[in-house]
Amino acid sequence: MRNLVAVPLAAALVLFGASSCVTTPQVHPRALENNELCAQYIAQNDLVKAEVHCDLGLQFSPQYADLWVNKGLIALKRSDVETAKDCFIRALRYNQDQAQAYNNLGYIYLKDRSYGKAHDNFQRALKVNPDYREARYNLALCFYYMKEFEKAKKEYRTLIAIAPELADPHHDLGLIAIEEQAWDEAIAELKEAVRLDPSYADAWLNLGIAYGEVGKFSEAAEADTACLEADPENPQCRNNLAIHKRKAALVDPTLREIQNTQMAENTPQALYELGQTYRSKGLKAEEERAYRRCLELDGKFPACHFALYEIYSEERKDRNAQIACKNFLKFAQTDDFPDQVQTCERYLSANDNN
Repeated sequence: MRNLVAVPLAAALVLFGASSCVTTPQVHPRALENNELCAQYIAQNDLVKAEVHCDLGLQFSPQYADLWVNKGLIALKRSDVETAKDCFIRALRYNQDQAQAYNNLGYIYLKDRSYGKAHDNFQRALKVNPDYREARYNLALCFYYMKEFEKAKKEYRTLIAIAPELADPHHDLGLIAIEEQAWDEAIAELKEAVRLDPSYADAWLNLGIAYGEVGKFSEAAEADTACLEADPENPQCRNNLAIHKRKAALVDPTLREIQNTQMAENTPQALYELGQTYRSKGLKAEEERAYRRCLELDGKFPACHFALYEIYSEERKDRNAQIACKNFLKFAQTDDFPDQVQTCERYLSANDNN
């Protein structure tokens, strides 16, 4: 979920006139000009220049509410919440229909978990402009945090009607459906979110979770993979991918058929081949168990010793890897396993030197 704070307010985007019960001096043209420049520099994240132009504009029109909103945004970007709050309140003192000031105050209260105050400010922003996307989204988010899911759904669906291109409301409707264990609805909403925004990592993550809950592990793994493409450093996506790939492999009917065949044959060679099948599926625990069962039947079967060495060396279990290599060299014929013999000899030599 992504809180939405208003974008910088440029003079060209002023939509809201003064309330009938409030009179303010006419805005000086130089204040309008500097407000425009302030907004541009905020958008470029050049807060020093933005502040210079906001302050200069206020020298011409000290009661120009839009400049106070932008000063509040500058403070908010600097994590100076109290100054930001003071600026937004001052903007509302000069223009009681300043919707961005209401929304940004609500954003501050929402981050502070003061949900009642947040709700009231978002409602005031929407009273000024019912099409205000950020305020509508933040109001829905406020209801979500308050666990008032039906009210949240209504606001999200209204936002979708206003701005059907937005992915966020679909994602959050998917989260509500997950909370309510309405899995089909969750999948439908999250699929729409990633259709609208294929780089939306959180939506892919939650889509994978929803697929996993209904036993669609292959689809879950695909969603986890897409999550990692969008956010390669996401640890939860990486962890879920491993889990879902494993579960997908375990319910694969082809694997079950191979398992049944090889277990029924119950020979060292069959168990070795079963271990190799597990390896191709990424099922490390099952792979190791197959090789151990192989060696229970025939402790001199070299291929299973080498296969255990591969597992242990990959996991950096050096002591176990050395034992597996020594056992392999004890029972293997060089003519039958030339490459594997060289690998184990090099490994043991390197570890002896260490």
